[in-house]
Amino acid sequence: MSKHEIELVGLVAPYRGSEASVEPAHYEPGFLAEAARAYEAAGYDRVLIGQNARSADSLVTATWVAAATTRLKLMVAHRPGFIAPTMAARAFATLDQVSGGRAGVHIITAFSDIETRCDGDYLTKDERYHRSNEYVRILRRIWAGESPCNHSGDWYRFDEAGSEVHPVNGSVPVFWAGNSDLAVKYGSELADVYAFGPGSVAHVGANVARVRAEAAKHGRNPRCSMSMRVIVADTDEAAWARANTILEGVEARQAAHGMLGRDLGKAAEQLTREAAQADAASDDPCLWTGLTQATQGRLQVMCLVGSPETLVEALLRYRAAGIDNFLLTGFDWLGDAQRIGTEIGPELRRRGNAL
Repeated sequence: MSKHEIELVGLVAPYRGSEASVEPAHYEPGFLAEAARAYEAAGYDRVLIGQNARSADSLVTATWVAAATTRLKLMVAHRPGFIAPTMAARAFATLDQVSGGRAGVHIITAFSDIETRCDGDYLTKDERYHRSNEYVRILRRIWAGESPCNHSGDWYRFDEAGSEVHPVNGSVPVFWAGNSDLAVKYGSELADVYAFGPGSVAHVGANVARVRAEAAKHGRNPRCSMSMRVIVADTDEAAWARANTILEGVEARQAAHGMLGRDLGKAAEQLTREAAQADAASDDPCLWTGLTQATQGRLQVMCLVGSPETLVEALLRYRAAGIDNFLLTGFDWLGDAQRIGTEIGPELRRRGNAL
C-alpha cells in the first residue's frame, strides 16, 4: 500500500519543566499556549494533548490550545467509559467547529488497570476494548448526522440521540493504540491513525505490518504513528553528553523526590522488558533506553540521540518501515521543539515523502 504524507506531531505539556528538571514542575496554563504557539511556529502539523488519571482535562486543554493557535491540529487523548459517547460526539464536534476543523480524538483504552481504577473503571482489558469499539462506532454515527440515532448494544443504550453541531469535514479523525489481538482487530477496522509507542525499527515495523495486514482485510490503509523522545545537539558527541546529563538529572530528582512517573503495575514491567529487548536487538546506535530503565518503566521515554543529520537518517528508517506520523518531543520543550521542527522536520519530509 502507498505511504501517506509525513505529519510531524508534538506534545503540549502544562509544565515548563520536564522529567530532566531536578525540581518537580508546576501547572502553568499560560505555558500551554506558549508551547502550542512554539510548535506551530516550528512547523509542526499537530500536537497531542495527553490524558492520565491525574492530569488536567484533555478537552478543556485542547480548547485552550486551539484558541492560542491558527493552524495546529489536535490529537486529544480521550478515555471511553466516563462520559456517554453521544455527549463525547457533541463535545468533539464542537471542538472541531470552534477550531476550524482541527480536532482529532485519540482513543485511550487499556494501558494500565491501575490507571483506569483511579477513576472507578474496573473492567478487564478485553472488556475495555469491546466497549471502545462500540463507543467509536457511536461517535461516527452521531458525527455523520444520523438522527434520530437509536442504539441498543452491549455497553450503551439510548433513543433518539443526535447533535446540532457536526464536524467541519463530516467526521473527526480517530487515533487508536494497543498491541493486543483485540486492539489490532478493532483498531484496524476503525482507526484513521494507528498509534504505536517507541521501539526499535524492527519492533515498530513488525507492528505496522501487522496492523496494515489486518486493515487490508477491510479495504483500509490507516496512517501509522510512532512516538519517540529526541535528544538533539550540534554533534553526536554533544548529544550523547546531553543524554548523560539528562539521566543524571532524572536520577537526582528521583533521589530527592522519589520515583518519577506513575505506578503502572504490569504495564511498567512490560515497558522495562521492551526497553531491554530494544537495547539487545537494535542495530540502531541512536536508540537509547536509559531513562525507561532508570525509572523502571514508569516513564515511557525511549530516545533517539544525535545531531540533526544523524536523527534524520534514523527516522528515515522508521519511515521505510511504514511510519507516517512522527510524534517527536525533547526535554527542553521550547528549544527542542524549535530544533526538531526546523532542523529535522523539513529534511525528514523531503526525503521521507519521496520514499
